[in-house]
Amino acid sequence: SAAIYLGRKRMKILLLTQDYGGQSGKAAEVANYLGFKQTTGPELVGKFQEHLENLEVENMVEEVKTVEKTASGFLVKTREKSFETKTVLVCSGKAPKHLNVKGEEKFSGKGVSYCAICDAPLFRDKVVVVVGGGNSALDAALELEKHAQTVYIVNIGPEIQGDAIMKEKFEQSPKSKVLNDAKTTEIYGKEMVEGLKYEDQKTREIKNLACEGIFVEIGWTSSTGFLKNLVKLNNLQEIEVDKNGMTSCPGIFAAGDVTDTPFKQIIIAAGEGAKAALSAWKYLITLK
Repeated sequence: SAAIYLGRKRMKILLLTQDYGGQSGKAAEVANYLGFKQTTGPELVGKFQEHLENLEVENMVEEVKTVEKTASGFLVKTREKSFETKTVLVCSGKAPKHLNVKGEEKFSGKGVSYCAICDAPLFRDKVVVVVGGGNSALDAALELEKHAQTVYIVNIGPEIQGDAIMKEKFEQSPKSKVLNDAKTTEIYGKEMVEGLKYEDQKTREIKNLACEGIFVEIGWTSSTGFLKNLVKLNNLQEIEVDKNGMTSCPGIFAAGDVTDTPFKQIIIAAGEGAKAALSAWKYLITLK
C-alpha cells in the first residue's frame, strides 16, 4: 500500500521484502476486506502484487539486516547490498513466536510448521496438531481440516479464545478435537515428527499425543530487530508512531502490525501504509 502511494507520487523508491504479503499471505480465509466478500490471503496478496507491478515500482526479495543513521539520511543493509536513502518506511509486520521446547528446532520443516496455508496439503489424511488457543490457531485448524484426517488443538489455557463464528465452525467439524489446559513440553520423532508431549495443567501429568504434523500458532513478535535502537519501542517491541506514522527518529516512518496502532487487521495495515507513505512524501518535499 505504501509503495503504491509513493509510486503514484513518482518518488524514487525501493521496496525490500522477505515475503510479499507477510501474515496476510498466510491467511486461510479473508472475509472482511472491503470489496472482497470471500477470498484467501494468497489471492488477496496476488491482487496487491498485480497492482504494484502496474506501477513498475522497483522491488527486491531481500532481508534487511540493519538500518543505520547517516549525515544525509540512512543506510539500509541487506546481507550483500547497501542502499542510501533519505527516508525509511518500516512495514515489517510480525514473525511467528516459537514454543522453545525440545525437538522444535530439530523437526522444523520435518513435521513442524508455522504456516498452515503453506503446508496443509502435505498432511492429507494425517493426524495433525495445532498448538495455540486463539484466532491464529482456529484459522490454521480450519485450513488443516480440509486435508487432514484429524486436527487437534492443544491449548495451554482453559478454553479456546477467538471469534465466535470461527469457534463454531471448528466445533462443528467432525475432525476437530480440543485439548485444553495442555502445555506442550516436547516434540519427538526419529527422522520426522511422530508426536508431542504435553503437561496436563490440572493433574501435572505428562501425556503423549501421536501425530505427524505440528503447527505452531501461539502468536507473533514484532520484526524490529534490524532497527538497532533507532526508534522508540513499546513493551511489546512494537514501534511507537504518531498520528502521521512518524517514529521517534525523524525520517523513519512505520505502518501496519509492526507499530503500536491498535487492531491488527489487513485493511487497517493498508490504510496505515497509505498514510505513512503520504507523510513520508510531505516530509521529503519540505526538507531544506
